[in-house]
Amino acid sequence: MTMPASTRTRVVVLLTSIVMALAILLAGAVVAEADDPAGPTAIAFVDHTVRSGDTLWDIAAAHVAPGDDVRVLVEDIKHHNGLATSVIVPGQVLHIPVG
Repeated sequence: MTMPASTRTRVVVLLTSIVMALAILLAGAVVAEADDPAGPTAIAFVDHTVRSGDTLWDIAAAHVAPGDDVRVLVEDIKHHNGLATSVIVPGQVLHIPVG
């Protein structure tokens, strides 16, 4: 069974529209990245080996830049180390984003 010509035309127009929309979104992302004068910023890390009694808060407080919020660094540490919770264990090596 073949599709009527009008149905084929609609399918072609729909698929063409989807491809065009994706191309426009991709072009917008490229332009947005090119507009960033600073370019991509490299994140520096220091490693911290967790000791008994350490908490993420204590570790973050020791590495936070003056005037920055410790809570933000705690979340950054969790993100960069793939931690779903604030639970850490002695001997675990954490990568602390700095700078």
